[in-house]
Amino acid sequence: MQAVEYKVAGMRLVGVRSANANGVSKINRAETNNSTPHQSEKITLALHGWLDNCASFWPLLPYLTERPVIALDLPGHGHSDHRPIAGSYYFTEWVMDLVALIEQQQWQQVHLLGHSMGGFIAQLLAAVIPERIEKVTLIEAFGLLTFEANETLEKLRKAATERLRLAEKTAPVYPDLERIITLRAQTSALEPALVRNIVERNLESVAGGWSWRVDPRVRLGSPFRFTLEQADDLMAGIECPVQLIRGESGFQSLHDTLNRWQKMVDLRQQERLPGGHHLHLQHPAAVAEQVNAFLRESG
Repeated sequence: MQAVEYKVAGMRLVGVRSANANGVSKINRAETNNSTPHQSEKITLALHGWLDNCASFWPLLPYLTERPVIALDLPGHGHSDHRPIAGSYYFTEWVMDLVALIEQQQWQQVHLLGHSMGGFIAQLLAAVIPERIEKVTLIEAFGLLTFEANETLEKLRKAATERLRLAEKTAPVYPDLERIITLRAQTSALEPALVRNIVERNLESVAGGWSWRVDPRVRLGSPFRFTLEQADDLMAGIECPVQLIRGESGFQSLHDTLNRWQKMVDLRQQERLPGGHHLHLQHPAAVAEQVNAFLRESG
């Protein structure tokens, strides 16, 4: 892999780029890429889940053979910059960051690969700039997160309270790296080896131990979400073919979102594979096989 770095809206977006299509990528943290536009190149843009980072896709990269893959740390995660003091981490802001990046790099016919939160972002991105997005693969994500309209005031009050409390907190320092990795593995029902790269990329060494690189504002509850009717309008704006890959023991809530929205989009493929919510970490070869087949399809 090569390290990549972009600058969008004054922020550094950092990530990795796989080997060219039909090549085998290897991790090499010493490599860098000045990230000049590749206007004729079709890429896969990989978007990770909440509180993860681009390392979520590292096990998958050697098996994705159809296109080069660029996996980013979203703002506030991993090695990418945090937003300015007055900034916020709404879904729509991540979408706008990526719209600006795709325009800056002049990428065309982009394949979006999104896990969990990254899948929600990918769907919005496909709806906002359909002329740039060729296909979307969703791993353990479908539809959008919504509020009922009568929850608006309650959610706004809660978000305001959380933001005030955050200002009073200091960043914790953890003396034991292995303990952090074990706790994250338990939270995600994964083996520690599968989350090690993600956890280490989200940490920085400080006096006395380790502290999170992740902007603490990422953890704040959103003061607003779309209503179901607004989500209907957005989902109907996805024009490209969509692939959904689910874990056999993944999020059961996907049943409800499929019932509401699958007829609104061109859902070409649905696959259920062994594994849970992070099945791309547990069974990367099987997941990549489905993604490669989807990319080889015409139309």
